[in-house]
Amino acid sequence: MTIAFDDAIAQCDANRSLLIGNGFSIAQAGAQFSYASLLDKAGLQPGGPVRNVFTALNTVDFELVMQALQHAAKIEDAYGEAARALLFRNDAAAVREALIHAVREVHPGISFDIPQAQRDRCGEFLRNFGNVFTINYDLLLYWVILRMGGNAFSDGFGLGDTVGGFRTFSEEGNCNTFYLHGALHLFLGNQRETLKRVVTTGAIIDDIADTIRARSQLPMFVSEGTAIEKMERINSVPYLRYAYDKLKNLSGSLFIYGHSMAENDYHLYNAIFQSDIKRLFVCVYRPTDNLQGVKERLAQFRERNGQIAVSYIDSASVQVW
Repeated sequence: MTIAFDDAIAQCDANRSLLIGNGFSIAQAGAQFSYASLLDKAGLQPGGPVRNVFTALNTVDFELVMQALQHAAKIEDAYGEAARALLFRNDAAAVREALIHAVREVHPGISFDIPQAQRDRCGEFLRNFGNVFTINYDLLLYWVILRMGGNAFSDGFGLGDTVGGFRTFSEEGNCNTFYLHGALHLFLGNQRETLKRVVTTGAIIDDIADTIRARSQLPMFVSEGTAIEKMERINSVPYLRYAYDKLKNLSGSLFIYGHSMAENDYHLYNAIFQSDIKRLFVCVYRPTDNLQGVKERLAQFRERNGQIAVSYIDSASVQVW
């Protein structure tokens, strides 16, 4: 049995948080923004050496492949194989350029073409919550919040000046918007600090592309992998660990929208069911077909913490856009 979104809001106090998954972006952009979709759009020749490296490493992680090629170049140098070292360096650069090409292919340049009425509706939806957590890499949430105006949401990058087109995250800054798996506009600094790329050319996608090319550095993503592999990446980056701990230490009520509860995201549910929330509301797409599966996937976590009351919302009743 499911309930309507408005009824769910009425059942809890104002201490409400939101976790959004790819369903939030798919509903608006019509495509999932992920490393897998980027690889499909990268223009790397199937069966070619660079694409074969992705296959050999069993990954869709551009950064991992680029680093592997760069390390291979150093090894060839050590063996005095200058020509092969150059080949690997060129291929590493090709991976970087392929990512830039793919990002431009799958992501709008300046903003999603969202009618004003839909932007306003999304803003009203988001204002139901005091904290927003997202696992999406794209810039949709970022753009919507920018266009909402006011100070309802902040991301912790507001302290200090913009230096070289970047702002640095600070735990001392106001923050109620958390990118649990990184995002397209976030980069890792030399001291493992997290930097947010801000607009300097008129189009954030152009700025991101320039950063990838000039710094030979890729955006900070927690790429596809197992839940254990994702936690290893999260634990290695202070910002990501900070965001994860915020999820783990929540209280009040948590709403989940647009997330399929795939096994490789079980680390998120480990955090949720270790938190102090009292109510969990899960939005279910086409509950007639999918509700039973959602309940089964949640069962193992509910066994660990039966103190959290779980309710299910028909996602059709949620007016996000």
